[in-house]
Amino acid sequence: MKDGGRRMADGGEHKTPRVTRVFAVICAVAVCVAPVRAGAQATSNETRSAILLTLPASTRALGLGEAWSAVADDESAIFYNPAQLARVRGWSIGGSLQNYIASTTLGAFAVAVPLKHGTLGFGLQLLDYGNADEVVPVDGTAGQIGAPTGSTISAEDMAFTVGYGVAFGARHELRVGAAIKYARQEIASYSGGAVAGDVGAAYSFINGWDVSAALQHMGSSLTLAAVSAPLPLTWRAAIAAPEMRANAFSLRPMAEVRQVSGADVTGVLGAEGSWHTGTSGTLLSARVGYAFRGSTDAREPLTVGAGITLGRLQVDYAYEGFDLIGGATNRVGVRFAALPRSP
Repeated sequence: MKDGGRRMADGGEHKTPRVTRVFAVICAVAVCVAPVRAGAQATSNETRSAILLTLPASTRALGLGEAWSAVADDESAIFYNPAQLARVRGWSIGGSLQNYIASTTLGAFAVAVPLKHGTLGFGLQLLDYGNADEVVPVDGTAGQIGAPTGSTISAEDMAFTVGYGVAFGARHELRVGAAIKYARQEIASYSGGAVAGDVGAAYSFINGWDVSAALQHMGSSLTLAAVSAPLPLTWRAAIAAPEMRANAFSLRPMAEVRQVSGADVTGVLGAEGSWHTGTSGTLLSARVGYAFRGSTDAREPLTVGAGITLGRLQVDYAYEGFDLIGGATNRVGVRFAALPRSP
């Protein structure tokens, strides 16, 4: 650990080596997804590191309130349930960006490649807090926040995941999968990382119902500036009803419950409607999700989204609002698949 990290931990003469807007931004992000808090503030049993792992990682999933793990059928399954990677029939690649709160940027990118009897997936998640002027305390000056040094500092979270899903049965109805990930946080000159794993399973009944379950982020604590906090151990279970069809229209409802260790059990209801435009290969989709979250969560319960699929190319949009700051965030995703989405 760098000398600055030791001074922070030991309480030496420089108790606050840096005072900057970046830290305020990190706190704002943490408050808006409470009770999961920023990793460097390990003050209670509810504190978890690597907050990035609890944030949206797919535009299509966000439009459904992230009630996604029972129906996931693209490369983003690696972020929700690695077992569902086995549903990807050909290689695919996709990415999405979201203008997140407090001028931060949230992004995710994933690739899925069929390999032997299953599908191999790679995923990258990023949360960029941006840059700010470095400000240091001024000794003996009452009421003054500090003096700028002329330098800038930045902060970001990153997670890289590798997963594999395999299917069993004549209809590939049973799917299991596992993933391993490396999560890293960096604030100014301080950084820390941790390794974790996911396991998941899913089953498709012959009558069209789908169920899935996953246990995520099982791993070591992450240490940042001599302070350690555990990763956000999460379980999720989901169910999706059979798709209802009427000519070119289809509708599929779904639900999911999940819990981050130390937080309340939460749930979400979602639905995706689609319109197939005939032989052109164009598919239009609309999505909605309604979440039942803890009282300290500042996100609005309603999310909406839409998408268009043109053969092998798919473009998606999702909207999420925040009660605490009275703002909204927008996420856009693009993906390309070797095989078009099934009608």
